[in-house]
Amino acid sequence: MMPTTARLTRAQCSDLLKNPSLKGVFNRLGTLKYIKSDINKGFCVVTGSKQQKKAVKRNKIRRQLYTIFSTIYKNNDKTPIIAMLHVSKHSYGMSFEELFKECNDLLTKAQKNT
Repeated sequence: MMPTTARLTRAQCSDLLKNPSLKGVFNRLGTLKYIKSDINKGFCVVTGSKQQKKAVKRNKIRRQLYTIFSTIYKNNDKTPIIAMLHVSKHSYGMSFEELFKECNDLLTKAQKNT
């Protein structure tokens, strides 16, 4: 799982949404809203109770996504971004491999747009 220092707090997430330079990309996994950062990397996952009623399933996908993003950032020295992922309702039925592929796709799209 991603360390707490690499995850965004609730206040940082709301500040991110107010940023005028906010960009977004999307796919089957959800919508990634991000800004380019000079030195910091930060990430948060937003899972809604409207898409999945059970907190156990929401927490499971949140943990999986934090693990995936931490491994992607460890292996690659990509441009640092501060990002928020809004998970779609289709992602709750995906396997770990599918989640990994979709996350990699989202980050590749975000890197092209920065």
